[in-house]
Amino acid sequence: MTLKPLFVSLFILPLFTLSACAKTTATSTDSNGIPQTRDNLTDAEQQQLADFLVTQKTNMRFIKGGSYEMGDFGSKLDWTDGLPLTGQSDNKPIHKVTLDSFSINAYKATYGDFDIYSMATGQQKEGMQDVTIGVRQPNAAAGINWQTAQHYCQWLGQQLDVATGLPTEAQWEYAARNRGKYVLFPTDTGNIDPGRNMWAYEEQREFSDRYNTSLAVPMLGLYPPNPLGLYDLNNQNYEWMLDWYDPEYYANSPEHNPQGPETGTEKVLRGVEANEGSAGNVHAGGSVTVKRFQKEPNPPLISDDPNVNQNAFTSARCVINLSKPIS
Repeated sequence: MTLKPLFVSLFILPLFTLSACAKTTATSTDSNGIPQTRDNLTDAEQQQLADFLVTQKTNMRFIKGGSYEMGDFGSKLDWTDGLPLTGQSDNKPIHKVTLDSFSINAYKATYGDFDIYSMATGQQKEGMQDVTIGVRQPNAAAGINWQTAQHYCQWLGQQLDVATGLPTEAQWEYAARNRGKYVLFPTDTGNIDPGRNMWAYEEQREFSDRYNTSLAVPMLGLYPPNPLGLYDLNNQNYEWMLDWYDPEYYANSPEHNPQGPETGTEKVLRGVEANEGSAGNVHAGGSVTVKRFQKEPNPPLISDDPNVNQNAFTSARCVINLSKPIS
């Protein structure tokens, strides 16, 4: 059964409060620290897990590998007069990247997905802060830190018996740009059309009111996917990448299957901060598919402000690193 959830983008500051129950350590982990599935699942739990795995396989989109120019491609577009698309320096220079084929999930991992993961591995549920229960809908993108995201994807790969993890930013950009085309926004048309291929403010408010929260509810799948079948690449939770962040990395990136720097202190996030004014604002730094973000990979649940959850709006989309579609 293919996931067909709803979607509304987040556009306001995430405010989370401390839950009475902190996340506990999984029942067991392997030598790499990946939580392992409990050996005492009930028949009902085993069926839940089996149904979940069928859905995850169905939702994988096979992306044929190839070469493209990664980074700020403004100089390739006649209408920019050679100007960059963003004022950032860390998405330059544009450079050739060649990727092997891979599969990527059409959807970000939801709270419903993480509930299955938590059940199967004996962990407490994610995102249980009292003030955000309205945001924590089964079909909403789950807010998690980098390590939780990577462990979830690795655990999923163990269940499917195939190498799985977070995408590299080269894989994400290649897929978001429809196999590396010069695409500004990762929508069905490459343009922003509020109310048809992305949220409009009124729709965001409608969902917030429905779930009795002041926060934008990051529901998935309401609008058309990009041409490769990937949903919610724009104006949604930022997505964790495998790569460590280095503002100078693009000048030294290898051509074939770049994995990012070997070490670092922050991880790369990708996503598009599209809004109803973005389409006419790209020269002024409006977010496009080449924009990069960075963040500490495992910030504490609570920062200096007890009402702020540092992990609230960072999510995961898993990749299967296999050169043929998963069977």
